[in-house]
Amino acid sequence: MAYQEVNRTSYGKNVGNSFRGILTGLLMVIIATVLIFWNENRAIKTYKAIGRAQEACVEMPDINTISPDFEGKTIHAIGVASTNEKLTDDIFGVSANALCIKRQVEYYQWVEHTKTTTKEKFGGATEETTTYTYSKEWVSSPQASADFKDPNYQNRNFIYQRIDEKEIVAENVNFGAYKLPSFIVKSINGNEAAEVMMDEDTRLQWNNAVKAQLGLSENLATNYVNVKDNVVYLGPNMNMPDVGDVRITFTYVPNDQQISIIANVTGNTFTQYVDAKNGKTISSVAKGAVPAEQMFETLKKNNKMLTWAIRLILLILIIAGFRMIFRVVPTLLKVLPFLGKGVGAILGFVCTIIGIAWTLVFTAIAWVSVRPVLAIAILVVAIALIVWLVMRSKKQKETLPADA
Repeated sequence: MAYQEVNRTSYGKNVGNSFRGILTGLLMVIIATVLIFWNENRAIKTYKAIGRAQEACVEMPDINTISPDFEGKTIHAIGVASTNEKLTDDIFGVSANALCIKRQVEYYQWVEHTKTTTKEKFGGATEETTTYTYSKEWVSSPQASADFKDPNYQNRNFIYQRIDEKEIVAENVNFGAYKLPSFIVKSINGNEAAEVMMDEDTRLQWNNAVKAQLGLSENLATNYVNVKDNVVYLGPNMNMPDVGDVRITFTYVPNDQQISIIANVTGNTFTQYVDAKNGKTISSVAKGAVPAEQMFETLKKNNKMLTWAIRLILLILIIAGFRMIFRVVPTLLKVLPFLGKGVGAILGFVCTIIGIAWTLVFTAIAWVSVRPVLAIAILVVAIALIVWLVMRSKKQKETLPADA
């Protein structure tokens, strides 16, 4: 059965909270507006830096010879990344001749979920009901069950062992006659299952460590360490997970990978391209033989996607800020719940339009110096939204009864 908490807030406290929310809303709008300028400035600088890097980029047809002709230049090259290193996980002994080995850790835990509903009461008070439910799930970090709301689930979580995730990267990676720096090696994709070959001594050590954690004797016959393919499982039965179990998964980036890179040549290695005008750094790594033009298009696409993601977040933040600023109006009217709810819905719509217009205006202002034509077009749209909102408001007033 779900556990519930019910909190009742008086009309006076709701009004006080809404007045305090005005300051919070103002801060949200101000911070988001500042971030609009930061985001647009970042996007434009990155776009220009990518363009200048593309203009400067030259093909390096032969990576097997270090040529002074390429020193300090931005290059596009295709070749094989290879290493003689045998990477080894220092805890479980998993090893492979690879570019990278990754250790991912998951814990089977009780997880708390919350759902809150609010009811408006006559007289302006509100009743907030929070429902807590619990389920067993694989998670990336142990859950603090001591803080769970339901006493029946408090302190029910534990783990057999806490183990850190880790990424082991080869230090000496060849790319023809050149050496690849770690920032390029870490960018090479290709996770494959790294088979765990655990010897009996290592398995016994971990089994005893788990027993010690549980306060059990080492002579106990139960096995708490199971290995299958690329997984080390701490728990009695990996086919029937229970609270406390730990699942460690190993993957690796195979050796002898064909990759394509865009970077600057520095001696026998590579660095990122640094734009001389705005300081932005550019580099790119792709698996396989990928043309330079396609790699630069991917960089531009990624920059655009990041820009729009941030824009959407800031728009939501601004709308939420305006709603908090004007929330006091419907709160004051909630002595009659239906009246407060109706006004709240109207103000919610108005705040959404204002938030969109606000975002468009400041985005356009941020673009004035670099994209004047597009900036003017955005300003026109924003002004049109504001005019439409004003006219709609006047029209609604005209339709009201004379004694209203």
